[in-house]
Amino acid sequence: MAWYEIILSREQLSEGISEKIQSDFEALFVKAGTPSEMALFCDSFTVPQFSMYFSPVAVQYASDLISTYSGDPCEKPEASQVTLLVGDRNSAWDLLE
Repeated sequence: MAWYEIILSREQLSEGISEKIQSDFEALFVKAGTPSEMALFCDSFTVPQFSMYFSPVAVQYASDLISTYSGDPCEKPEASQVTLLVGDRNSAWDLLE
């Protein structure tokens, strides 16, 4: 299974789209029973765009959300370049190894 990425522009960030995605994802995460391999990460830095990364298991539960914001398959992000937004803090970082 692949990782997915949603890329947001500065305009979308200023409109609060990242917060909406995070909130919607968190609701899906709770509804799914907080699976240990379901996680949402984002870039630690915003230049000139901002990416949000969905773990492969997250895609099973958040495919509609990913489609709504034109998400695409991507490589696994580098752990040193991202921040965990939603997920089990004890196991989510292991997904990036």
